[in-house]
Amino acid sequence: MASPANSQDKPTLGEVIDMIGMGPAQIRAGLLGGGVWMADGAELLLIGSVADTLSREWELSRFLKGFVVTIVYTGLMVGNIASGPVGVRFGRREAVLTSYFCIFCFSILSSTASCIGFLLAWRFVVGFGIGVGQPAWMAIASEITPSRCRILTAAITQSLFSVGEIYAAFLLQIDDPSLKHLDWRRIIQMGAVPPLLLLCLSAPFLHQSPSYLQLKGRHAEAMLVLDSMRRDNGAEVSVDFRLPPQPSPAASENFLGVLQRQGQIILGSKLLFPTFAVAFSCFITNLSYFGSLYAFPQVLSDLVDKGAAKQLFLGALWEMPGIVLGCFLGMLYPRITSLKFYLTMLATVLLLFIVGGNNRDRHWAFDVCLFTGYYGVKMAAQLGFVLVYQVANEIYPAEARTLGCGVCLAGGRLAAMLGPLFFEGF
Repeated sequence: MASPANSQDKPTLGEVIDMIGMGPAQIRAGLLGGGVWMADGAELLLIGSVADTLSREWELSRFLKGFVVTIVYTGLMVGNIASGPVGVRFGRREAVLTSYFCIFCFSILSSTASCIGFLLAWRFVVGFGIGVGQPAWMAIASEITPSRCRILTAAITQSLFSVGEIYAAFLLQIDDPSLKHLDWRRIIQMGAVPPLLLLCLSAPFLHQSPSYLQLKGRHAEAMLVLDSMRRDNGAEVSVDFRLPPQPSPAASENFLGVLQRQGQIILGSKLLFPTFAVAFSCFITNLSYFGSLYAFPQVLSDLVDKGAAKQLFLGALWEMPGIVLGCFLGMLYPRITSLKFYLTMLATVLLLFIVGGNNRDRHWAFDVCLFTGYYGVKMAAQLGFVLVYQVANEIYPAEARTLGCGVCLAGGRLAAMLGPLFFEGF
């Protein structure tokens, strides 16, 4: 056994991650674990797009029509909050696998629902599954990525949400380009295919977070994960790292004990205001984006003469420049400066869309405002997600990071829950 003096000469776990560097190890993990965001993008666009068809088939009230989507966001919020204790108790990797399992199984059950009650129940569990997996992946991504590259990882993860939207828009285009007569059962079934594939691939190939293993006192397993990352990235460095001065109590705590201890950290005097500020930023970003995500399929089918599904596809593509811009701003400018730019841009493009939507005479200038606003909203929201979610990742210590991210995401999910109800109410 190494002496205390020799142990202090070893690098910390974070320093080992920095020495391993960015490479294939992070890309593989990003495609597998970050797929939770791809499933999120596909599921949310699909259920919002079929809301009209579902409403006509079952003769739903406007409230129930909006609530079919709101219930998914409710499950997301509950899952985000539960993700912290689940991730600490059972593992971040296990939370991601559980997410894929729930999304696939309960999406298939959703497609077989014979009444609104069963559909709402199954969609809640789909949302819960997505909600459990997202903060867990955010924690893994932050813990396996060199500090200088974390904003890049956040951008890549967010881009997978857009990939999910593109997949959903492709399904909608094939089924009915006008979005007025969709086969909602078949579409939901096809939307469940990517989570199944990701589950089958992640089970053997997605590694546990080395920070989680360290917190659990499983030093040898953490070194095995680090050695695998080192080989994948071709780094010639030692993966032995300095042990923490005291073992973490997380290994012996029950679920409620973990939740209470993490809650005291993120709501303590040092982190209370940052938690509130980031959660509110998530609220604003999610209200603008997910409210629009629900409204656009229904509004565009009236504002665009033909090809509404094509516009959803193009809108998803316009999210990619927003992600790239978020990565650029995050690496070159302070977080607060980048967030101010994002909020100014979002307010501008929302106003342009409102002006363009009042084009009763079909004047070309209004069409320019409409599509500039539409594409701009898709771009600006992704810019905001990259910046805001990265701040949520950076302000919490490792032992409370999953719950901290979950609480911030839950603030956003509350806004996403309200978005469809606001739209139907107005």
